[in-house]
Amino acid sequence: MKWDGSMFTEIQTMPSRGSMVFQPVSIGNWQYAILGSDYSLTQVYQWETKKGQFVHFQELNVQAPRAFSLVSIDNREFLLASSFKGKTQIYEHLMIDLSS
Repeated sequence: MKWDGSMFTEIQTMPSRGSMVFQPVSIGNWQYAILGSDYSLTQVYQWETKKGQFVHFQELNVQAPRAFSLVSIDNREFLLASSFKGKTQIYEHLMIDLSS
């Protein structure tokens, strides 16, 4: 949604059947939206400035996620994903430069 001065207007939708958590995450200059569902893999979307919207970035195999938390330790970024049906999982944010 976008605020137009008097109300919010829709700018993007995402498939979210069975969704129990939708979490925005900011890591450095990167902006993400994480959509966790009981019926499918967790979807990670990354903000793409040129398109002005979130684009699909990655899938995470988290069973029935209920919350995501970002933790910074020793200049490293970790995403904690709690699960209703399985174990809590910890992912590290890594950006690899493949341009060269």
